[in-house]
Amino acid sequence: MRNILKWLIFTIYKPVFKRSGESDSIYITFDDGPHPENTPLIINILEKYQTKVTFFMTGIEMEKYPNIVDEVIKSGHQIGYHSYNHSSLKKLTLKSLACDLKKGKAIAARHGFLMSLYRPPFGDLTILSFFYLITSGWKIIMWSKDSRDSYDSPELIKHTVSARTIKGGEILLFHDDYKKTVNILNDILLGYQQENIKCSLFVDQKLFLLQ
Repeated sequence: MRNILKWLIFTIYKPVFKRSGESDSIYITFDDGPHPENTPLIINILEKYQTKVTFFMTGIEMEKYPNIVDEVIKSGHQIGYHSYNHSSLKKLTLKSLACDLKKGKAIAARHGFLMSLYRPPFGDLTILSFFYLITSGWKIIMWSKDSRDSYDSPELIKHTVSARTIKGGEILLFHDDYKKTVNILNDILLGYQQENIKCSLFVDQKLFLLQ
Protein backbone atom coordinates (compact mmCIF):
# COMPACT_ATOMS: atom_id res chain seq x y z
CA MET A 1 0.00 0.00 0.00
CA ARG A 2 2.83 2.38 0.89
CA ASN A 3 4.54 1.76 -2.47
CA ILE A 4 1.27 2.38 -4.31
CA LEU A 5 0.78 5.65 -2.42
CA LYS A 6 4.34 6.71 -3.19
CA TRP A 7 3.86 5.89 -6.87
CA LEU A 8 0.60 7.85 -6.98
CA ILE A 9 2.11 10.92 -5.31
CA PHE A 10 5.19 10.92 -7.53
CA THR A 11 2.98 10.49 -10.61
CA ILE A 12 0.78 13.47 -9.76
CA TYR A 13 3.50 15.76 -8.38
CA LYS A 14 6.41 14.23 -10.23
CA PRO A 15 9.95 15.56 -10.00
CA VAL A 16 11.47 16.65 -13.30
CA PHE A 17 13.43 13.82 -14.88
CA LYS A 18 13.05 15.08 -18.43
CA ARG A 19 11.55 18.11 -20.19
CA SER A 20 8.89 16.97 -22.64
CA GLY A 21 8.15 18.54 -25.99
CA GLU A 22 11.68 19.74 -26.69
CA SER A 23 13.19 18.02 -29.69
CA ASP A 24 16.45 19.96 -30.03
CA SER A 25 17.22 21.12 -26.51
CA ILE A 26 18.89 19.39 -23.55
CA TYR A 27 19.84 20.37 -20.00
CA ILE A 28 23.37 19.91 -18.69
CA THR A 29 23.85 19.79 -14.92
CA PHE A 30 26.90 19.50 -12.68
CA ASP A 31 26.64 18.23 -9.10
CA ASP A 32 28.70 18.53 -5.91
CA GLY A 33 30.63 21.72 -6.62
CA PRO A 34 31.93 24.26 -6.68
CA HIS A 35 35.36 22.72 -7.07
CA PRO A 36 38.32 25.13 -6.67
CA GLU A 37 40.17 23.90 -9.76
CA ASN A 38 37.67 22.16 -12.01
CA THR A 39 34.70 24.51 -11.90
CA PRO A 40 36.60 27.51 -13.36
CA LEU A 41 37.95 25.25 -16.11
CA ILE A 42 34.45 24.00 -16.87
CA ILE A 43 33.20 27.59 -17.09
CA ASN A 44 35.91 28.40 -19.64
CA ILE A 45 34.98 25.42 -21.81
CA LEU A 46 31.29 26.26 -21.62
CA GLU A 47 32.06 29.83 -22.67
CA LYS A 48 33.90 28.53 -25.73
CA TYR A 49 30.69 26.86 -26.92
CA GLN A 50 28.37 29.57 -25.58
CA THR A 51 26.64 26.92 -23.47
CA LYS A 52 24.71 27.66 -20.29
CA VAL A 53 24.23 24.98 -17.63
CA THR A 54 22.94 24.49 -14.10
CA PHE A 55 25.30 23.73 -11.22
CA PHE A 56 23.72 21.92 -8.27
CA MET A 57 26.00 23.01 -5.46
CA THR A 58 26.28 22.03 -1.82
CA GLY A 59 26.08 24.84 0.69
CA ILE A 60 29.30 23.89 2.44
CA GLU A 61 31.31 24.14 -0.80
CA MET A 62 29.60 27.42 -1.73
CA GLU A 63 30.76 28.89 1.56
CA LYS A 64 34.30 27.62 0.96
CA TYR A 65 34.55 29.10 -2.54
CA PRO A 66 32.30 32.18 -2.77
CA ASN A 67 34.35 33.71 -5.57
CA ILE A 68 33.66 30.71 -7.79
CA VAL A 69 29.94 30.97 -7.03
CA ASP A 70 30.05 34.58 -8.20
CA GLU A 71 31.97 33.57 -11.32
CA VAL A 72 29.33 30.97 -12.19
CA ILE A 73 26.57 33.56 -11.90
CA LYS A 74 28.52 36.23 -13.78
CA SER A 75 29.04 33.77 -16.65
CA GLY A 76 25.27 33.39 -17.08
CA HIS A 77 24.86 29.94 -15.55
CA GLN A 78 22.39 29.04 -12.86
CA ILE A 79 22.73 27.38 -9.48
CA GLY A 80 20.48 24.85 -7.80
CA TYR A 81 20.74 23.45 -4.30
CA HIS A 82 22.18 20.01 -3.58
CA SER A 83 21.74 20.25 0.21
CA TYR A 84 24.21 21.80 2.61
CA ASN A 85 26.54 18.85 3.12
CA HIS A 86 25.23 16.14 0.77
CA SER A 87 23.22 14.24 3.38
CA SER A 88 20.61 11.79 2.13
CA LEU A 89 17.06 12.98 2.74
CA LYS A 90 16.31 9.50 4.04
CA LYS A 91 18.45 10.37 7.07
CA LEU A 92 17.03 13.84 7.77
CA THR A 93 14.04 14.79 9.88
CA LEU A 94 11.72 17.43 8.44
CA LYS A 95 13.09 19.87 10.99
CA SER A 96 16.64 19.19 9.80
CA LEU A 97 15.55 19.50 6.18
CA ALA A 98 13.87 22.84 6.87
CA CYS A 99 17.05 24.12 8.51
CA ASP A 100 19.13 22.84 5.59
CA LEU A 101 16.92 24.59 3.02
CA LYS A 102 16.98 27.82 5.01
CA LYS A 103 20.79 27.76 4.92
CA GLY A 104 20.72 27.33 1.15
CA LYS A 105 18.34 30.26 0.65
CA ALA A 106 20.51 32.47 2.84
CA ILE A 107 23.69 31.61 0.95
CA ALA A 108 21.97 32.29 -2.37
CA ALA A 109 20.66 35.65 -1.18
CA ARG A 110 24.19 36.73 -0.27
CA HIS A 111 25.17 36.09 -3.88
CA GLY A 112 22.14 37.87 -5.32
CA PHE A 113 20.08 35.01 -6.70
CA LEU A 114 16.96 33.04 -5.82
CA MET A 115 17.51 29.39 -4.92
CA SER A 116 14.46 27.49 -6.21
CA LEU A 117 15.85 24.35 -7.86
CA TYR A 118 16.64 21.32 -5.73
CA ARG A 119 18.38 18.06 -6.50
CA PRO A 120 18.36 15.55 -3.63
CA PRO A 121 21.73 13.97 -2.82
CA PHE A 122 21.98 10.46 -4.27
CA GLY A 123 18.53 11.06 -5.82
CA ASP A 124 17.01 10.00 -2.48
CA LEU A 125 13.49 11.19 -1.70
CA THR A 126 10.93 10.20 0.90
CA ILE A 127 7.22 10.98 0.68
CA LEU A 128 7.49 13.48 3.53
CA SER A 129 10.59 15.24 2.22
CA PHE A 130 9.09 15.32 -1.27
CA PHE A 131 5.89 16.98 -0.05
CA TYR A 132 7.81 19.41 2.12
CA LEU A 133 9.96 20.51 -0.80
CA ILE A 134 7.14 21.09 -3.28
CA THR A 135 4.89 22.82 -0.74
CA SER A 136 7.81 25.08 0.19
CA GLY A 137 8.15 26.25 -3.40
CA TRP A 138 11.12 24.16 -4.51
CA LYS A 139 11.25 22.55 -7.94
CA ILE A 140 12.83 19.10 -7.77
CA ILE A 141 15.18 18.40 -10.68
CA MET A 142 16.41 14.85 -11.17
CA TRP A 143 18.09 13.52 -14.33
CA SER A 144 17.31 11.26 -17.27
CA LYS A 145 20.87 10.45 -18.35
CA ASP A 146 23.69 9.77 -15.91
CA SER A 147 27.09 10.33 -17.52
CA ARG A 148 28.53 7.91 -14.94
CA ASP A 149 31.58 10.13 -14.69
CA SER A 150 31.98 8.87 -11.12
CA TYR A 151 32.73 5.37 -12.37
CA ASP A 152 33.36 4.95 -16.08
CA SER A 153 36.35 5.58 -18.34
CA PRO A 154 36.50 8.82 -20.35
CA GLU A 155 35.70 7.03 -23.61
CA LEU A 156 32.69 5.25 -22.13
CA ILE A 157 31.41 8.50 -20.63
CA LYS A 158 31.65 10.22 -24.01
CA HIS A 159 29.66 7.41 -25.59
CA THR A 160 26.99 7.52 -22.87
CA VAL A 161 26.24 11.21 -23.44
CA SER A 162 27.16 11.51 -27.11
CA ALA A 163 24.92 13.42 -29.50
CA ARG A 164 23.86 10.08 -31.00
CA THR A 165 22.62 8.61 -27.71
CA ILE A 166 20.65 11.50 -26.20
CA LYS A 167 17.21 12.83 -27.06
CA GLY A 168 15.56 16.22 -26.80
CA GLY A 169 14.54 17.18 -23.30
CA GLU A 170 17.20 15.01 -21.65
CA ILE A 171 18.66 16.18 -18.34
CA LEU A 172 22.31 15.12 -18.16
CA LEU A 173 24.13 14.50 -14.90
CA PHE A 174 27.82 15.32 -14.54
CA HIS A 175 30.03 16.16 -11.56
CA ASP A 176 32.54 18.99 -11.46
CA ASP A 177 34.82 17.33 -8.94
CA TYR A 178 36.25 14.81 -11.44
CA LYS A 179 39.19 15.84 -13.61
CA LYS A 180 38.22 13.39 -16.34
CA THR A 181 34.92 15.23 -16.74
CA VAL A 182 36.82 18.42 -17.43
CA ASN A 183 39.12 16.65 -19.88
CA ILE A 184 36.31 15.26 -22.05
CA LEU A 185 33.83 18.14 -21.85
CA ASN A 186 35.25 19.88 -24.92
CA ASP A 187 34.70 16.78 -27.08
CA ILE A 188 31.16 16.32 -25.76
CA LEU A 189 30.14 19.92 -26.43
CA LEU A 190 31.75 19.87 -29.87
CA GLY A 191 29.56 16.89 -30.74
CA TYR A 192 26.45 18.75 -29.62
CA GLN A 193 27.45 21.80 -31.62
CA GLN A 194 27.94 19.74 -34.77
CA GLU A 195 24.46 18.22 -34.35
CA ASN A 196 22.85 21.60 -33.55
CA ILE A 197 21.80 20.45 -30.08
CA LYS A 198 20.96 23.38 -27.83
CA CYS A 199 21.52 23.52 -24.08
CA SER A 200 18.90 25.32 -21.99
CA LEU A 201 18.30 26.51 -18.43
CA PHE A 202 15.40 25.50 -16.19
CA VAL A 203 14.48 29.01 -15.04
CA ASP A 204 14.18 32.33 -16.85
CA GLN A 205 17.26 34.37 -15.94
CA LYS A 206 15.02 37.27 -14.84
CA LEU A 207 13.45 34.99 -12.22
CA PHE A 208 16.81 33.60 -11.13
CA LEU A 209 18.60 36.84 -10.34
CA LEU A 210 17.47 39.08 -7.48
CA GLN A 211 17.14 42.60 -8.84
